[in-house]
Amino acid sequence: MEGEKPRADRFAEALGEEVDSTFKSLAFGILKEGTLSVKDKALIALACSVAVRCEHCVERHEETARNAGASRQEMLEAAAVAGLVRMGSGFNTAAVLLDD
Repeated sequence: MEGEKPRADRFAEALGEEVDSTFKSLAFGILKEGTLSVKDKALIALACSVAVRCEHCVERHEETARNAGASRQEMLEAAAVAGLVRMGSGFNTAAVLLDD
C-alpha cells in the first residue's frame, strides 16, 4: 500500500478535475487541525473505518494516525470502541425479533 495512491483519490480523479479537486479540498478542510487535533481526527477516521468494515480504509487511516503521533494502544482502543458500536447496532437491529 505504501506509495500507492489511495483508492478514493484514484476514483475522484477518474471522475474529472472538478470532482477531484472538490473531494481533496473537502478532505483537507475536514482533517486539518481545528478544535480537534489532527491526531484525534485520524483516530476518529480509523474508528469509522472499522465500523464500516473497510479494510483498505483501516490501513490508510492507521498510517495517518501513526504519522500524527497516535500510539498502538490509542489505535486499538479507538478500534474497540468502533467494534462495540457496530455490535450494539447489530443488537439493536436484531431486537426487532423481540417485537410481538
